[in-house]
Order: sequence, then C-alpha cells, then structure tokens
Amino acid sequence: MVTHHPSGPDDAPPEQNDGPIPSLGPSPNQSIDDSFKERARQILAHGQTVTAGSVHLIGLDEIQKELGNRWGSVNERVHVYTERMLKKMLSPRDVWFRYGENHYIIVFAQADRKSAQLTCSKVMESLHQALLGHADTRRITVKTAVVDIGGGVALDTARLADLLKDAIHKPEDIAAASPPPTDGAIPAAEARRPHWTEMPADTITPQLRPKVLFRPVFDVKHKVVSTYCCRTDADTARYLNLMDSFDPEREEAVFDLDMETLSLAVSTYNELYANKFRYAQTIPVHFGTLASSRRRREYIQACRMIPRVLMPFLAFELDGLPAGVPYGRLAEIVAMLRPFARAAMVILHEDAGDLSVYATAGIKGVGLRLDGREDEPHILERLQTFCPGPRKFGMFAYVDGVRTPVELEAAEAAGAAYLSGPIIGEDSEVPEHMKRCTERQLLQRSRRRRHPDTPWG
Repeated sequence: MVTHHPSGPDDAPPEQNDGPIPSLGPSPNQSIDDSFKERARQILAHGQTVTAGSVHLIGLDEIQKELGNRWGSVNERVHVYTERMLKKMLSPRDVWFRYGENHYIIVFAQADRKSAQLTCSKVMESLHQALLGHADTRRITVKTAVVDIGGGVALDTARLADLLKDAIHKPEDIAAASPPPTDGAIPAAEARRPHWTEMPADTITPQLRPKVLFRPVFDVKHKVVSTYCCRTDADTARYLNLMDSFDPEREEAVFDLDMETLSLAVSTYNELYANKFRYAQTIPVHFGTLASSRRRREYIQACRMIPRVLMPFLAFELDGLPAGVPYGRLAEIVAMLRPFARAAMVILHEDAGDLSVYATAGIKGVGLRLDGREDEPHILERLQTFCPGPRKFGMFAYVDGVRTPVELEAAEAAGAAYLSGPIIGEDSEVPEHMKRCTERQLLQRSRRRRHPDTPWG
C-alpha cells in the first residue's frame, strides 16, 4: 500500500481519527465499482472536510490491456511512474492511495467535482502518453463517488473527451483545480518542498509543470540538423537560477525537472517513432539527481520504461558535474545509464574539466555552454581554448549557445563537431524533420528570425 501526503489510520484522509476504516481493496466477491462505493461511503462518513464529489477512482486497466504480456514484468515500474505523476499534479492537501492491484483513490481537499475529474483525467492522459505513446481520450475515464437522493453513494463515470469539451468554454487553468487553503498555513505535518505550480508569480509564470523544449543541433561534418537536445524554457531556468545553489529545495526542483525532461523526451519520441519519424535525442540529467541514492533509484526506474527501439537514438547529457569528480564515481554513473542509450556526454559551464577522467570513464563527448552575457572576444577565446581538448582524449566537442556568425565560424575552426543556439534554430515544443543545410543557409534563416532577449540554457 502506497500513500501520499499525511493520512489517518488505514489511509483515511487527514484529520480523520475515528478509528481504522476497513476494506483496503475489493474483496474476491466484489466488483471494483461496488468496492469503491463502499470505500467512498466510509471516507465520506469519517471526514467533515471531505465533501461529495471529492472522492475519485482511477485505474490502470487500459494500460495493462495494451501492454499485454509485458505487464507482469513492468507493472511495478508503471506504479512508480503513476505515483510520481500524482505527486506532481495534485495539491499538497489532496490525498491519494493505491487501492487493490491496479487502482488509485484520490480525495481532493477543495477542488469542485468537474475540476477534480479533469485533473484525474489529465493524470491518466499523461500516463497513457508516456507509457503507450498515445492517449485515446474516449477510453480514459474517472469514477466519482456522488451522494444519491436516498443518501447512498452512486458512481458518476466521466470520459476525458467529454471533460475536455466542457473545459473549452472555461478559461481557468487546470493548475487551479486544487487551490491552496486560504484560511491559514498548511499544517506542519503536510509541509514539503514546493511544486512547480506553487512558484512565486514574480519569478515564473505559473504552470502545471516545468516546461521542456527541443533545441536543434547542427552536425558540422555532415551539414545536417538531425539531432535535438532538451532544454528548459527561460522561465524555468530563471526560477532555478534564483534559488540558492545549496538549497535542498533546489535539488528537488532540479530532480523534478530531470524526471519531467526524461518523460517528455521519451513520450514525444515514442509517438513520433510510430509515425516513421527518426532523429537523435539528447536528454540532460543533473549530477545531483544521480548522486543521491533515492533520486538515482527513481530516475533509473523511470529509464527502464524507455522502449528498446528508442535506445539507439538517445544519449544522456550529464550537467553540473563537479570539478575533481573521482573516476570511479563517474564510471559508475556512466555504467548505470549505458543500458538505456547509445552514449553519455558531459556539458560544462566553465572551460576546465577533467577530460582524461571523462574519457576513461566512458564519456563520448564534452560540450561547452556559452553565456550570452559575455563579450564576444572572451567567448571566442573560450572556444579556441576548449574545443581542441576533448579531441585529444578521443571525445568529440560540442558548443551550446552559439549566437553570432563569428562564434559559429570560430567554433567550427576550433574543431567543434556539433553546434546549437539561436543561430542554429529556436527551441520548439516538438522536433522537426531532418534538414540538410550549409552554414550560409543557417545564417540566412537566422536573419529571418527575431530572437527574444532571454537567457539560453
């Protein structure tokens, strides 16, 4: 039994201390609907703060059906992924717990019935998209416990397709479905790190989750854009930069970002692969995510959901590698990632790096991220100093954040194998088809675009 957020005895919602509630799951003689109605009746009877229409049931039956024989070997990983999605998308006062083999009961603290149903449906849509590569909104349903005229509990089954039709006429964001309480602070027992939906309005545009974009990469040798690397949008990057680098909450925010990036990169590619679309994909992951045993375990667990057919097209990009990282530590990280991708790379924010250690540990490429606030002479000097280094140790060099024709020319002259940045192409929500182009064509396209004055990276 897995429970999220503080709960009373036997997984009852918070503030319910009237004794244990029986029935952890459907009995052998009960259908899941009958069992859920009974469980909902118990929850509604125990909590004064729990109202009709706030108790919901979601299930993984459709996912199990589509995975077929694979379900037996991956079902626990699916549950780990589901639970992480619930943590992301629900408010801190909402309660959820696993119910039976393939179901979850969710109790909303404040959301109205329609908003709660839509939130539950969006959780399921995200799961279907990530795990199956598609989401049929007509088949995704949520069951809601409602009180009938006689005082009993009945079920209302809502389809995501119908909920989305209703939502078209409503301007409210789904993120507002479960607003934080307005009558005081959250109880100490429920205190935890802020989710992305709770970011201060003056530092980042409120959104349901951190936003990840796809940045095109130019292959210098083959004169083609056929690779995309995942990068955060400017608001998300700004929010992280404003946090103290030693703040544990920042580490958790970065971990959330890494998990979201992995999920989006894989689900996007999975869908495009089914449509005969092929490209190389670089997925960044921060050292802090892999340095913590708990976060590393969750991240690798999520990696095991990557379809085998995609692995030859993927590469991991290690970010935030500390200076002087021991060979054994880095080799261990590379070995953990190797089963899920074709290569591991390192991106640096400073010029200095332990290149011999990187190469010995199995790193294939080393990149330099440019800071657009630096003056051009300094950037050119950095390029000339950095690019030859990785090649001496049998790795390739790449540069992220190339902005001007002079920087492009200097990076190529210094030996960079791959280039990305505003002059190559703008970040987009989905990768585009492969484009063959010369440097001259890149510059012509760049001149036709207007670049916002926002930080890259």
